[in-house]
Amino acid sequence: MTVDDSNRKPSRGPAPIHLIPWDPDSQEHVDRMKLQRIACGWKVEQVDNWKDPQRKGQAGLHWVVLDPNHPETPSRLEKHFAAHPGEVEALLDTCKTILGRLHKPDPLTPFFWPVGHIALDSVTPIPELQTSLSNGVLSLMNFYISTALQNLGLGGAAMYYCEKMAKEQFGAKAITLETIANSAVHPDSPRRIAMKRPIPTVTNQDWYTRHGYKVYYQRDAAWVDIDETGKEWPTESSLLRKELV
Repeated sequence: MTVDDSNRKPSRGPAPIHLIPWDPDSQEHVDRMKLQRIACGWKVEQVDNWKDPQRKGQAGLHWVVLDPNHPETPSRLEKHFAAHPGEVEALLDTCKTILGRLHKPDPLTPFFWPVGHIALDSVTPIPELQTSLSNGVLSLMNFYISTALQNLGLGGAAMYYCEKMAKEQFGAKAITLETIANSAVHPDSPRRIAMKRPIPTVTNQDWYTRHGYKVYYQRDAAWVDIDETGKEWPTESSLLRKELV
């Protein structure tokens, strides 16, 4: 997951956004997802593999969409388009089902411009996430907010509405997620130095912690990064959980 947002929870409620399901049978939706994964920096090659889980109701990938009635939406969209000119075309809300439930598009917003995406999944390939809808545990996956619109509270709002959806629509008791561990990004981390990654102002792990998530497990080699010399760096991850009840 990729996050870079305000360190503080919004004091007047979450930023006004909508979550609209990703349509795995729409080439326009698939192409846009690939563009956003390129901007995110990883997993673009996995987008086609997300289609079947989305159809089966195992993955709940949603677009993050600005509220069309918010006064700052036009200027924010202009900033997004300037940074990502390949995303100027609107998408149609064509998804038929999401997480096994029928989806009915809002007739007032038949088309939209996504500025990010977030998944609320009922099945994941990581056993330690304990993802199981029957046990009341869903997992946040594949999280991205436009690089031009970070630090505006949009990431926190997407998290808020995913948590609300999980609890109210699916009866979930908890949400889990995986993110890069603090140990892999601290200033003296050999992996960070070799990969020439900047020192984050706020780490992903700390950002999630500030939104109520607690670390319960760590994986020593969640994935492998390869530096410019070809050397492999097994990367540590942290698994976090938030109780919804």
